[in-house]
Amino acid sequence: MSFSKSTTSLSLLTFVLFLQKGLSVPDHDCLNSMNFNSTYDDYGKSLNELMNYLSYETPPTGFCLGSRGHGLDRAYGLAICAGDANPSDCANCLSNDTNEIRTLCPDSKRAVIWHGLCTLKYSDEDFFGQVNSQLRYLLTDSQNASDPVSFGQKTNDLISKLVEIAYVIPRTYVTNTVRLGASETLELTAQCSTDLSGTDCKRCLTNSAVELQNCCAGKKGATVYSASCAVAYSVAIVV
Repeated sequence: MSFSKSTTSLSLLTFVLFLQKGLSVPDHDCLNSMNFNSTYDDYGKSLNELMNYLSYETPPTGFCLGSRGHGLDRAYGLAICAGDANPSDCANCLSNDTNEIRTLCPDSKRAVIWHGLCTLKYSDEDFFGQVNSQLRYLLTDSQNASDPVSFGQKTNDLISKLVEIAYVIPRTYVTNTVRLGASETLELTAQCSTDLSGTDCKRCLTNSAVELQNCCAGKKGATVYSASCAVAYSVAIVV
């Protein structure tokens, strides 16, 4: 058993995360927020500047947070790409996210979107360093393992070990690959948003791991993600 760690400033989730290669359609939440008037409010201008900033600054490292504007018109945002995403794929994913979230949540002051290899979140309130507890799960392979109970326990144990590594250095994207017989491997990932403390990273990943076990134990592939962290596993065929 071997673990792989990347201690660059890229994240997620974070979550992302990462995690979300099976997510072919955007999952989003407009966060029940108030709307702004795109014609008259300066918040819209702040948000446009923020989206441009995140789209430019995120791809080189895989993670960026920032804000634009002043006072009540200030917009806060965070962008995360999967730890194994290259800058080009990261940029393309964020471009799609930016376009789609503005269509899905028009004039919304707060929103989050998970799509493919990346996550994008923005708000009129400063949310940096706060754990997003809104967990989602995605079955990337709904087939049952040949021995679902044993497989579920093995997956849970390995994810728990990843959590213990990832939270120590929150800016870590951690993976593990385990051989399953002669023709398959089990690939696992844990990732946190780099604005989280070690304690909050562990809490987010632990909650995600519990949800992963509750929703998907015995299935061959699944991801649990939020705007703060993600855990994922999948069975791959050895070529």
